Amino acid sequence: MCSLFDADDHAGIERFLEQTGVGHPERMIFGRRRRPTAEVSIVTARHGEPELENAIWHLYLQREGGQFRPHKKYWSINSNWRKLPQRPEYRHSRCLIPANAWVESQHGENPVEFSFGLPFFFCGLYKGWDNCRLLSCSIITLPAHPLTERFHDKSLPMIAPPSSGFIHRWLSGETDTTPFAPYLEPRVEYAGHPLQYRPLKRATATDYTGPAAPVADAGKPGEQNT
Repeated sequence: MCSLFDADDHAGIERFLEQTGVGHPERMIFGRRRRPTAEVSIVTARHGEPELENAIWHLYLQREGGQFRPHKKYWSINSNWRKLPQRPEYRHSRCLIPANAWVESQHGENPVEFSFGLPFFFCGLYKGWDNCRLLSCSIITLPAHPLTERFHDKSLPMIAPPSSGFIHRWLSGETDTTPFAPYLEPRVEYAGHPLQYRPLKRATATDYTGPAAPVADAGKPGEQNT
């Protein structure tokens, strides 16, 4: 379950957006340890071309008075890969969420920060509310990878491959999701960079208790345990 992520303004995210052809990178909401129900930046192509928009990080909302708020009965910051066939958003409103790191822990203990050392996109879903004047989103989660189970045994976020073809297809209005099936497998490499972990003092903190290391080296002799 991904419940904290970084969109650090020092991580080159704005350049990354420009390189991947995303319009309006100046709209990017930066911040470390972005939390559920906060406003975050997402990429959609609902107006034709990929562009940055803002959304509430909680897919299902409810109206309270004159405002929309996160639905109290449905905690929906993540969308589990097994339930994707049941989600109309998977067929009609897919998005990408720019980030450069995320935080996981094992049952609330021994938190670590995961990163590839460069910006990437989470694969996500979005919904429109109030005649699409307000957007909400979730991050798709896959099964845990064997190399990450010791840090978080339930899941790993779905990371978009560094492919313009994938990005175009993912953001398109194509309702056939069959081509995405091969990507619903957890991966610990992105653009030739291995997934790294770095132990944290607390999940919400930015204080580290050890150096970064590839997840493939976790538990090897000489490596610091988390």
